[in-house]
Amino acid sequence: MWRCVVTILLLVACASGTKPESVRAAQSLEEAEFAYERGDYTQAARLFSPLAEQGVASAQFYLGLMHEKGRGVRQDHSMALLWFRKAAAQGYAGPQNNLGLIYERGRGVRKDVVRALMWYTIASTMLSGTEQKTAMNRRDYLTSQLRPAQIEQANELVQHCQQTHFKDCE
Repeated sequence: MWRCVVTILLLVACASGTKPESVRAAQSLEEAEFAYERGDYTQAARLFSPLAEQGVASAQFYLGLMHEKGRGVRQDHSMALLWFRKAAAQGYAGPQNNLGLIYERGRGVRKDVVRALMWYTIASTMLSGTEQKTAMNRRDYLTSQLRPAQIEQANELVQHCQQTHFKDCE
């Protein structure tokens, strides 16, 4: 049955001009997310890795999470930072929020509350629901702790980052 569904999806995708590689990537992403959700982190890492290397932002985000927490891979804050940066550069809000936390706590990087504020500010404009509220709370907390010059510097970084469509934020 599964092969029949996949074959039909491939035929529909080809007829619509979608490349079969895109369909396979979407299927692999779904399988990787399912493995992650059921706690099979080793399998998830194996499936996410090639997708992340191909530039799939959500796969990069998941790999960042996995490296940050040591799930299915060796815990490595530098690798988490790398994957979060790649996904954030594509405008993906989840890793932008995680970058705020990394810079605020100094995990894998030198602690930088100005850059943390920048990432929380960006994420708070792009997220919704509970995630947005969390980013806004972190942003507001840091704002209450910083000097006006630091807040202004963070706001300038936000503008630059947004103007470059997240390509020049670091």
